Amino acid sequence: MTTREESPTPDVDQITSWFAALDSQARRVLFAGPRAEIPNESVDEILTKGTKLAGPWFTGLADVEHFHLPDDVADYVDGVLIELQSWWVGLSNEQRLRWADVESNLVPEDLQTSYPGLFAFVIGDEGAYADPQVVDFIAIAFAVAGGGWLGVR
Repeated sequence: MTTREESPTPDVDQITSWFAALDSQARRVLFAGPRAEIPNESVDEILTKGTKLAGPWFTGLADVEHFHLPDDVADYVDGVLIELQSWWVGLSNEQRLRWADVESNLVPEDLQTSYPGLFAFVIGDEGAYADPQVVDFIAIAFAVAGGGWLGVR
């Protein structure tokens, strides 16, 4: 069995590319628990993108009984999560509700000034869209809001 400690150290650019390339389901799983055991339905996506975009730091991880992210990768996801949580907590309840409605639509101009600085807007012909990572984070923030996570009730 391969353990997290045996994985090679990934490059931050590799981790950033990998995380951005994940599908929404996998990113949402990781936002909900970067150090938790990864559900089987997300493992293939994580390993496929990891092997393709970051090479050796995911090699051999398919052989584990209980899949967890390598520590350096979990640290990266934790860091992104902390940045987004800090942004989210600083928003008013009205702004949070409006951001939740944005999803994959254009970001209204009056909301653009409250966008998290960690991510660039995705610019289209008609205007600015939120990065899919921000959209996934917002979905998780609302999914767990009943439990008090991220200051939304």
